[in-house]
Amino acid sequence: MKRGSRRRLASTGLTLVATVTLAFPSLAAPPETEGAETSPDATTDLEEAPPQSSAPPTVLDLDPDDLGTPEIEVAPAAPVAEAVPVAPSRFTLHWSGAVDFGFFIPRGTGAGWIQDEGPDHAFPADARRYAWVFLGDIYSTAVNSRGEPADLGNAPGPARTDSIDSNGAAGFVVNEVNLTGTAGLGDSLVGTLSANLVPRSGANFSRGDGLEVDLAQVEWQPTTSQKTSIYAGKMESVVGIEYRERKAAQRFGITPSLLARYTTGTPLGVKVIHKMGDKLQLVVAAAFTNGSSVVEPFHFADELDSNDGKTGSGRISGRLHGDVELELGVSGSYGAQDRALDSRNPLWFAGVDFRARVGRLEVKAQWLTGRGKGETDRRYEEQHRPYGLDLKKAAYLEADLMVTPWLGLLGRGEFRDARVWLGNEDAAEGGDRLYITKSWRATGGVRVVFSARALLKAEYLRNGEYGGVPSIDNDVFTSSFVWIF
Repeated sequence: MKRGSRRRLASTGLTLVATVTLAFPSLAAPPETEGAETSPDATTDLEEAPPQSSAPPTVLDLDPDDLGTPEIEVAPAAPVAEAVPVAPSRFTLHWSGAVDFGFFIPRGTGAGWIQDEGPDHAFPADARRYAWVFLGDIYSTAVNSRGEPADLGNAPGPARTDSIDSNGAAGFVVNEVNLTGTAGLGDSLVGTLSANLVPRSGANFSRGDGLEVDLAQVEWQPTTSQKTSIYAGKMESVVGIEYRERKAAQRFGITPSLLARYTTGTPLGVKVIHKMGDKLQLVVAAAFTNGSSVVEPFHFADELDSNDGKTGSGRISGRLHGDVELELGVSGSYGAQDRALDSRNPLWFAGVDFRARVGRLEVKAQWLTGRGKGETDRRYEEQHRPYGLDLKKAAYLEADLMVTPWLGLLGRGEFRDARVWLGNEDAAEGGDRLYITKSWRATGGVRVVFSARALLKAEYLRNGEYGGVPSIDNDVFTSSFVWIF
């Protein structure tokens, strides 16, 4: 509190001393620590929640006394007994975020699929069992860390939200503006909120901009060792490792892998993570959620459940910390099919993952498989029809190298072999639609670090097809400038 200075007033023959003290509360936020890097997402790796640092982060510290009302101190008429000091109640709130601005150039129409039309079908047997058959990967032409394709195409059937809708044209885009708030709710309780502003084109006098909440969770660490964390709310997945870098400021490159759609969603529920050991760790994570960890726009996501069956997921991993960091994990999930009105048929995923870091080189790999029957002996209400899935296998191998402190290189190879369908092919009328994916992708990228808060990244995605799927003109160049606050 700043104090007013004392003034002395004098008049001829009489000296009068008056002291007036005015108190002005300070409302200035504490200065930001120089050189500190603020993560745009406070939960970059929820499975690796580090012990709390002894140095507090830059926070908005609200004191009960900081109410903006001036105080006037008056000297007491007589001495009084000293009051017992009482610790003030304090609330800490830390805001961070990132802006992701990009430019992309797609090949062809920007869509990653084609329709298998006659008279010479690539898959004639499937064409007889389904009204529509589509070939390729709808997410293969991703232009940003959100995984949004350059164009969804004009497939027959239900209307879709084509958020980029480039029609094959090059263009600039503000991919995302993220705002993350982390609140200290107690000595061992932390709340995290992450919201994204997504500027997009409007139509028919309506704005296309969107607002989404991808995290709204509370974390409790009940032990003094801080090796056990209990979460509740809308939270990160425990399947695989790619969820740790799903945001633009966390990811070394730009685009997610072809299997990220199955593992980087943020479901609603509860989660427990426990770590045993120090340099050599065993980490066990388990979650109980409404639905799977599939990203919300894809076919197998259901944030608010429509059946009593819930999804259980878990991961067990071993970690070696030191000059060489190694991690090997197995994970999976099992629960009722998302969107279905009953819990009769399950949707499950299982996979293995690996990560190694040696100096400036990091290598990451993941393999995944999964199944879901979809509709079998009944047809559900239109908005609750579950899609079927036969994810035979999907995998990626990525290497990230910081050649210098300011220049990094990325290389990733991957593939996805899957069938996704709606309807029952054995019914008299056959199935509604079938997506056949046999795709591979090679991605090369560069990363330029201007500072801890300014990054420029660029990637070229070379997409290809195999196993009888015709070649599709669906390569993409994309770039991203990320500034962190």
